[in-house]
Amino acid sequence: MKKVVYFLSLLLLTAFIVSGCSQSAEGNSKGQVLSTGTTTGVFYSLGALLSTTWSNDLDQQVTSQGSNGSVDNLNKMKQGEVTMGFSTVNVIYEAYNGVGSFEDEAYEDVRILANLYPNVSHVITPEDSDIESIEDIGGNSFVFGAPGSATELESKLILEAHDVDIANVDENYVGFTEAVDLLRNSQVDAVNIYTGVPSSAATELISTVDSKVLSFSDEAIEYMTNESEYPWNFEHVIDADTYDNQDGDIVTVGQFSGIAIDANVSEDDAYELTKALWENLDELKEGQAVAEQFDPELAVQGRADVPLHPGAEKYYKEIGVLE
Repeated sequence: MKKVVYFLSLLLLTAFIVSGCSQSAEGNSKGQVLSTGTTTGVFYSLGALLSTTWSNDLDQQVTSQGSNGSVDNLNKMKQGEVTMGFSTVNVIYEAYNGVGSFEDEAYEDVRILANLYPNVSHVITPEDSDIESIEDIGGNSFVFGAPGSATELESKLILEAHDVDIANVDENYVGFTEAVDLLRNSQVDAVNIYTGVPSSAATELISTVDSKVLSFSDEAIEYMTNESEYPWNFEHVIDADTYDNQDGDIVTVGQFSGIAIDANVSEDDAYELTKALWENLDELKEGQAVAEQFDPELAVQGRADVPLHPGAEKYYKEIGVLE
């Protein structure tokens, strides 16, 4: 009899534990996880600020975590590890259509919550370097960006557009922190910091190393902004005096960075996230300089035909950004 009672008690305890775990998992499913980027990039600091703002404003808990950037973020979303991720539009386009970095592995459930600001290439080299133009990177060492990042993809396109043979370049694949250190220690000849303007990594590098940001050639800009091939890209000018000792404008190429979200996030949750994002814009501007460039009118532009999440679309229709 005692053995029967013991066995029944054990069954009840096991059922209680399983029930508790199930409730915990269900509770966690009500929160959102935002995958950001490397620690010195805009994605990382902006993600921390956004997740705090969302969590304070909404019933749903939002946390952020670091990553290698855009491609890595969408892979994590596709695998169900996170529900949202910062990304540039080209990477979202590739994932949605199953091309490029997502060849034959389409992520059809990726949606856009909001485009936020231009992500811009800063190709930087020491001031006393023999590299006077991007064409001169051939035969030298260059940091393409972290593996699995939009920076890596854009760096390769930049060299291609300037007729630089990548096979003739000493390739380095690291994040912004390591890139800054490598250039500062004269271990590489040039880097690409692909992020918002002003970039904390570019600011740090330019303020501590006598360096210069290279403009793109007219031909390369035309190549990279061809609407049929690269519908997400546009010419971008970094105004003079944005960085220390920057006497003139720097002509480069950018595309929108924004928030990708999984289609399986409920319409109500996506709507609340979108609404809280734009209704807390003043607070975001106080905490992150790049938020000065946020504009709900631009949030739905430059999407390269990738769909908005229905919850986000509902909000943009409410405020008149969409019909």
